[in-house]
Amino acid sequence: MKVIETVTGQVDERHIGHCQPHEHVYITQTPALLTNPELRLNNLAASIEELKLYKKAGGDTLADANPLATGRDALALKTASEVSGVQIIACTGFHIPVFYTKDHWIWNTPGDALEELFVRELTEGMFLGGCYGWPHYQTDIKAGFVKAMLTEEGVGARTEILLRAAGRAAARTGSPLMLHTEYGKGAVDAVRLLGEQGLAPEKILICHVDRQTEDLTIHEQIAQTGVFMEYDTITLFEYHDNESEIKMLRHMIDRGFLDQILISTDPTADRLKAYGGKVGMDYIPGTFIPVLRKNNFTEKEIHRITRENPVRALGR
Repeated sequence: MKVIETVTGQVDERHIGHCQPHEHVYITQTPALLTNPELRLNNLAASIEELKLYKKAGGDTLADANPLATGRDALALKTASEVSGVQIIACTGFHIPVFYTKDHWIWNTPGDALEELFVRELTEGMFLGGCYGWPHYQTDIKAGFVKAMLTEEGVGARTEILLRAAGRAAARTGSPLMLHTEYGKGAVDAVRLLGEQGLAPEKILICHVDRQTEDLTIHEQIAQTGVFMEYDTITLFEYHDNESEIKMLRHMIDRGFLDQILISTDPTADRLKAYGGKVGMDYIPGTFIPVLRKNNFTEKEIHRITRENPVRALGR
């Protein structure tokens, strides 16, 4: 039986329930907040209220996708989980450049040292801070997966060093790795590189490929590597509407990729109800799943995507 490492301890797969594997609960301290208002998820009371709405709609578990030194607060996430009743899986690793200053330690620390830091967060406990200096205060709240990213340039230069460190940390600890991409660019090359670090494709979640739903051959090429397709553009209507997302999901299922599909919302403050937005984390259980049913998705398919696949993707 697989276990999921949450901010309140390990949970076995029988108790995961409905799980959205790419959400954002609470963000603090990061320089990104100064120039990106949509990232200002720094009201803990509001974040807890959002989680309660998610819980009421049928959500049980979610993954918070902000890693170490990008505004993640392990103690706040634990409090939010305890108060709301929603199980939260936190992460270590690294994120896109907007979250860091140009001279941040993520850009110059040797890969081996980063690997050890990520492993410590997965096996001992997550650190607080790190946005402006090397983190020193360690909690006993463990990360459950590793976050990594690709820019539009794909695998290369500093990104390759970071990706190797993240991949080795995930492989050493049996943890999954979530990979931010820009529309899936460079994903196949990244999967190959992560494999060289000992990380199997079925331990990798590829994000944001559904930011484009016109050319589905790109989706197929990535899915054929064996990774999870973590579709998280639901509620991001500036990219496309629900109809396009649903056609994409149907296409991928009909081509045999049902066991690799995950869905989530990747929210920003402007899309969370408790922060004044109109959709919220509860959009998938409350609105999107009923739309799937109306479009002839079976209960088996919905259960696989929202309950079974997240356990396989996020289990250790």
